Amino acid sequence: MHASLPAQTEKITSQLARLEADRDAMLELWKNVIGPANSPMFPLDLLASAAVKRNISAASALRLLVESWNMACARSLLRTHIDTALRFSAAWLVDEPHALATQMMAGERLDKMKDRDGKRLTDAHLVEAREGEYPWLPAVYKNLSGYVHFSDAHVMDAVQSVADTGEIELLISDTDFKFPESSWLEVIDCFRRATAMLAKFLQGYVATKQLSPEQLAAGRAAYAAQKKKT
Repeated sequence: MHASLPAQTEKITSQLARLEADRDAMLELWKNVIGPANSPMFPLDLLASAAVKRNISAASALRLLVESWNMACARSLLRTHIDTALRFSAAWLVDEPHALATQMMAGERLDKMKDRDGKRLTDAHLVEAREGEYPWLPAVYKNLSGYVHFSDAHVMDAVQSVADTGEIELLISDTDFKFPESSWLEVIDCFRRATAMLAKFLQGYVATKQLSPEQLAAGRAAYAAQKKKT
């Protein structure tokens, strides 16, 4: 952190420390995904590794952004962080997850691929598919999308205040001191929720890898039967 900048509050600092614990847990989970030395490597293993790498790199960057009072970039990073978990979860919407992983690693666009029901794996579809488990996701994803592309969100970040007379005070700075403690805590909380989302799908993959081919086939059949009922 730059020596001339004030420290964030104790509550924010405490939440940032939890990012370190999340990072350590994520690395341990990745080890379970990969398995012991000389374990066979599957395409989804490589995609999982990429997701974990992006996850822990983002966690390191978020700490720096919060400590340097950079809300504009913290929110942009949060949006891409959610994207990591969301897009990795697409493997659960197709019949051949390893084929999807192979296509993604070949540079094919995920939104051009389709799920098992023939729907394109667009960001909007992925959000809709996960809304039941993560009710907070649609609103947060929509609000943060403006930070990925240059938009009105950045205009508002440049506005310091608006008087009753209509006069606008602008502040062009690389620090965002106008945001209250609650805003910083919200960013960190959402970040950790997205990390938990990725962790859940990684844990599911670990469990799946431990199944026999017969158990996996039975599980797929049960899922298909349940889906027909609904």
